Amino acid sequence: MNRALPIAMFAALLPAACTVGPDYAEPAVTPPPAWVEPADNAPAADGPWWRAFHDPVLESLIERAAASSTDLRVAAARLREARARRGIVTAALWPSVDGNGSYSSSRFSENGFLRGLGGGGGGLPGAAVPGQQINLWQVGVDASWEIDLFGGQRRATEAATADVAAAEFDAGDVMRSVVAEVAGAYVEYRGLRERVALAQRTAASRQRTLDVVAEQAKAGVASDLDLARAQAQAASSAGDVPPLEAAERVAVRRLEVLLGQMPGTLDAELAADAPIPAPPDVLAAGVPSEALRHRPDVRAAERRLAAATARIGEASAALFPRFSLTGSFGLQSQELNDLPEGDSRFWVVGPAVRWPILDFGRVRAAIGVQDARADAALAEYEGTILRALSDVEVALVQLARARRRGADVGRAADASDRALLLSENLYRAGLLEFTDLLEAQRAQYLARDAEARSRAAVAADAVALYKALGGGSWVPPADARGS
Repeated sequence: MNRALPIAMFAALLPAACTVGPDYAEPAVTPPPAWVEPADNAPAADGPWWRAFHDPVLESLIERAAASSTDLRVAAARLREARARRGIVTAALWPSVDGNGSYSSSRFSENGFLRGLGGGGGGLPGAAVPGQQINLWQVGVDASWEIDLFGGQRRATEAATADVAAAEFDAGDVMRSVVAEVAGAYVEYRGLRERVALAQRTAASRQRTLDVVAEQAKAGVASDLDLARAQAQAASSAGDVPPLEAAERVAVRRLEVLLGQMPGTLDAELAADAPIPAPPDVLAAGVPSEALRHRPDVRAAERRLAAATARIGEASAALFPRFSLTGSFGLQSQELNDLPEGDSRFWVVGPAVRWPILDFGRVRAAIGVQDARADAALAEYEGTILRALSDVEVALVQLARARRRGADVGRAADASDRALLLSENLYRAGLLEFTDLLEAQRAQYLARDAEARSRAAVAADAVALYKALGGGSWVPPADARGS
């Protein structure tokens, strides 16, 4: 009974165990009921948002980016790290057991301090005899268990679990960004490719005009001024092509980086002409509360706040005593053959307590550190919410204005086509000055270039809205979020 008393005392303490520190409660957030910018609140379409563009090349690029993006690989590695760290923390809740085994051989000196104690047969019973050699075989286990009486380890586990959920949401946020960046780079590429083709056609048309004017100048029909103006227009149009071609190549290289591919990998695939992806006419923005639920960066910030709150309790547990049980069990014998026998058994077990009495405020300072970090995490969470709502508002404004501008630019481009056709007819009839024809050509090119840029801008702004609403992200299951 006496030997069992310490263990019984520890068992009696367990029901009274408590968890120190504040219990976490997710801060109440009251987003506005609707967006400031008018938005369609229809339910979002099923499936990934990029399929609404109906572009198989875009869908293929996004699928490959999700499989091989280096950014996503980094996020996945950090998620594995967070899970491994949680495993380390969780393991501290359980006893640790170490196996051991040893063999030693010792000989006592003939002239040492034991001489006279065992010599001549008149020494003490069991005392070592000078010159005697002793072999000792031992196998056993050492066990220890720190009783989490005040919940420090439980708070550490709570924090580690929240860290895992934050890492999962971080991975979702990286996915959201990668998807949006791939879509944005692809839209940019298609817009640039269309502008390159337009610039090349325009340069070829200006060269044909120059050839005609040059022949007319030789025949004395056109003036040297007309020839100089045609030469300037042709050279200017040819000069518009290289910068656009360079920007087009840059967009391809950017896509290759996003897909984790070597330069040149996508050149052949993207060489075929295709239109600029067109977003659907209606993009459901829902309500602000839905956007916050779908934004992984908001969810990650909330989980970091939960982790920081739990670590206040982890630090607070250091103010209280730490109780533990330790024990050693095994077999010990001077003869290897006697090791398995019952008389070779030994054991040592007992409780221990450790309580810092004088630490010069170190523990309270550590608690203050965690308090400050929790305050910072709360501010970051609130700031992330504000940025998320602002992202959607900005995207709604930009998309609405881009669409309005696109309608105006489209009408202007159609009108410039008609104006150029009329100008060419009037010039051939001798009713229009050559300078007016050149101006009509220049205006038509600028209008068509603006129209291509406008369609690309509408698609890019639609991508930005999808991203702001949290589209394209991966949300972990509820049992992984620690709440």
